[in-house]
Amino acid sequence: MSALNSFQPIDFFARRAHFVDHLAPVWHALPMDARGLFHAPASLSDYVAGLGIEINPLRPARKFEPLEVIPTGAGPILSCAYGDMRMAMKGAKRKHILMEHGVGLTFHHPAYAGGKGSRELASFFLAPNSLVAGKTARAIAGARQKVVGTPKMDKYMPPSPALPPNAEERIQGKGAKEKPVVCIAFHWDGSQVAPEAGNAWRHYQGVLSSLAHESGFTLIGHGHPRAIDEFAKVYEKLGIEVVRSFDDVMQRADVYVNDCSSTMYEFCVTGKAVVILNAPQFRKYVSFGLRFWDYADVGPQVEGPDGLLRAIERVLVAPEIYEEARMQAVADLYPFLGQSAVRAAGALSSFVNGGCDDYAG
Repeated sequence: MSALNSFQPIDFFARRAHFVDHLAPVWHALPMDARGLFHAPASLSDYVAGLGIEINPLRPARKFEPLEVIPTGAGPILSCAYGDMRMAMKGAKRKHILMEHGVGLTFHHPAYAGGKGSRELASFFLAPNSLVAGKTARAIAGARQKVVGTPKMDKYMPPSPALPPNAEERIQGKGAKEKPVVCIAFHWDGSQVAPEAGNAWRHYQGVLSSLAHESGFTLIGHGHPRAIDEFAKVYEKLGIEVVRSFDDVMQRADVYVNDCSSTMYEFCVTGKAVVILNAPQFRKYVSFGLRFWDYADVGPQVEGPDGLLRAIERVLVAPEIYEEARMQAVADLYPFLGQSAVRAAGALSSFVNGGCDDYAG
């Protein structure tokens, strides 16, 4: 019997659809008898079923608190969000495993990588990269963890969406029928955590109308799942197509314009260009790593609305300008690309059987 077939089944827990996206590949990488229950709000049943998973539907105790759901059971349980882990801890005592649901943005806060709080109660961490693992190791003495990559991104390598058919011709305008597509997207407002955890929405909202009427490209709009409804109202009013699925953004967009999100680095996996939106509240003298400011060279940084169109036009004409920095970011931030889910399943097996090595680095 293989190692993956010899341990207590592991439960999964996700309260939001984008958390499900991160956990689903790990679920499928485990053998059938290693899977426990996949706990999620009943409202996500259809979404999760679309990923080939049947959930244990949870219903909130209070009608107006849809995320206040607590998974049942006593075996090990995997979640990919700090809030989900904390909610699971309200149930029976059990081993909690935390897998980061993003690239590892940090803001010196318990809810983010490198924080403490309830993270100190986690039994095991699945880290997306060595940068995050290092922060966890420094924050929590003796933390048990394994660098596994980002399972959600496995489907892009190989093959990956790369550039859509004829994209280079479209970008260069060599008589192609279809215009290049530029996607603009914003983070949710997490400014109560830190100014940099907020977004640049208010700073750039006023320029959206003129961008929507540019003849050189088609503008589409995206946003963090926690705020897309707010953004969509403005996008629709301005005639900007709302694209809620980031998979669709990865396939369709030739340029991705973003303020602060893991999706900025996920888009780099396609090999296509990004534009980085800064805002007045983003402090240049504060260093959180990654977006602020160690990996802020993957595309041109725009300081205000007046410079945005020029930056977009620049990368449309010459998308290769920042290619080296983008590829370095992909190499550093997404190790084991294409094999992350399998690696995560193996790490879970080793941990549950008591054999996973601690991160050393």
